[in-house]
Amino acid sequence: MSDFKNIFIMPRHLITCWIFTLVFLTACTSEPVKNRDQAEVKARSQPRKPTAAAVKSYGLGGDQATQHLLSADTFYQAGDTQAAEKELDLINEAELSPDQRTKFNLLDAQILLSMGDAEQALQKLKIVRPVLLSTSDKINYYQSLAFANLLMGDVLQAVSARIRMGNLLQNPEQQQANIVAIIDMLSVLPEESLNQHPEVAGELKGWMVLAKILKQRGQPDVDINSQIQQWQYAFPGHAANAGFLQAYLATPLGENQAATADQATDSEQTTGMIAVLLPTSGAYAPAGKAIKEGLQAAYRLAASAAQQPLSLKFYDSAQDDIVSLYQQAVNEGARQIIGPLVKEQIQTLAANADLSVPVLALNHVENLSQNNLYQFGLSPLDESDALAVKAHQDGRQSALILVPSTAQGQRIGNYLTESWQGKGGIVAGMQSYDPRQHDIKLKFDQLISSSNYPSGQQPPRALFLSANEETARELAPQLKYHQNIALAVYAMPTIYSGRPNPTKDAELGLFSFCDVPWLFDGYYSGPLSQAALQNSWQTLPDSVTRLVALGVDAYNLIGKLDQLSSTPYSGATGKLSLNGENRITRKLVCAQFKGGVPVATGYAE
Repeated sequence: MSDFKNIFIMPRHLITCWIFTLVFLTACTSEPVKNRDQAEVKARSQPRKPTAAAVKSYGLGGDQATQHLLSADTFYQAGDTQAAEKELDLINEAELSPDQRTKFNLLDAQILLSMGDAEQALQKLKIVRPVLLSTSDKINYYQSLAFANLLMGDVLQAVSARIRMGNLLQNPEQQQANIVAIIDMLSVLPEESLNQHPEVAGELKGWMVLAKILKQRGQPDVDINSQIQQWQYAFPGHAANAGFLQAYLATPLGENQAATADQATDSEQTTGMIAVLLPTSGAYAPAGKAIKEGLQAAYRLAASAAQQPLSLKFYDSAQDDIVSLYQQAVNEGARQIIGPLVKEQIQTLAANADLSVPVLALNHVENLSQNNLYQFGLSPLDESDALAVKAHQDGRQSALILVPSTAQGQRIGNYLTESWQGKGGIVAGMQSYDPRQHDIKLKFDQLISSSNYPSGQQPPRALFLSANEETARELAPQLKYHQNIALAVYAMPTIYSGRPNPTKDAELGLFSFCDVPWLFDGYYSGPLSQAALQNSWQTLPDSVTRLVALGVDAYNLIGKLDQLSSTPYSGATGKLSLNGENRITRKLVCAQFKGGVPVATGYAE
């Protein structure tokens, strides 16, 4: 495969175009992988001792290292990657045999992939010696190699890995699913990348020629059948045999993918499902739609990795009593529940329901605690704390606070005050403005003139601002007159719509803000990044686009809730951890406008 490295590198923002078509690839090993329901893992069991048959199947010796390897594999298959990682940590790599070291590196790579670290996983996979693996582990190896390359955007290397995996598959259905995956991956490459190259030969060349032919489906005046006949003559005995191609061409374009996606995300499976309580009607419907987009994208990516995830089943929380809806979902087989979104419904659920199934609520209600209830939202608590951390790191000692004269504005003012004083800072004054009266410049001047410093000296100051982008633009010219008094502006993320607008935001060069990593290149990349999911969020209102990232993280966290307090998770909405109140807290990325475009400066931590 090294001969093809870097010939065709696919931009990561295009990966999602085909990743959704791979939903049906949920089992590529010779035996079905058990459902990896991490939330179902309760108290940690002792590592099981390998049987003689199990040791023989791996070709390993019956020593302690083998026991740890088999225990790690058992935990990994059960979805408990944290326990699997701990088992690997108990192994001294220097004492491993070549067979053991190969198994160790494969497991390590699979664990890294489950955490989304494709780059490190690839480094591990490069030193795996597949010749030392059993057939089932060879399949796992090539499957992991394919998925890691997909996450890195290298489609051709991923296809090469799937070709090798296909030669190991014995089940006809799995062989056919692998063929479809290869065709779908190649189908989104630009046509110039599918042209014949001297570096590409053999079976891979046949796949590329076939993909180029199939890209013409649906085009007028194109004789697909004659081209297929010529292809079969040129590549006799190719894995994409005539029987498969006839069935593939007989299916209407796009029908398989759409049907499979609907079935996978909206139907209940016998193994249970994840119930999602979101509003699909009413005032909160746009927010519900954005979260659903993120959930479905994360689900489809998990399914494409052959993880056999639980299916998603959506319930309209705007139409029913939330307690009855919760009970209905439990009765219908929900193992985990995501939602509700509205604060009042979260309070009602906590007060009136016996939460036998864990709930990941998508908002935050203060002073609310209930067993099996976890709260996760884009809370201004985290945003206020991030601003305080950033200003403190920048050497600011006192702060002025300017917020809207609304109930939400007053809450944010209190959050900013508590966060800043918690860092040892001085609050020299707070002022409220009325967004409807456009009086923010007047209120800012009053705040400056009335600020109070106990020592009588004016230390380096911060202005903590809560405003939307339009109001921030009103204030920006006024701030230019105060540059000589060492005043730096730290704004809540509401000043940024989430879409760069250099013309209108050119005046915001004085403003820093802290926001979700999903918005910034280099901080959350891959097939679930903002660029990759642009088809999902571009038609949504600016006010809800960040909720796509919330949906992505909600799906990825639902199976890790019991681990999150000790093992933070780097997500689309921040570096996430669980506090003592079962609230998921977020560390955010800070940025400053330069030329009207936000430029990230790093995490506030």
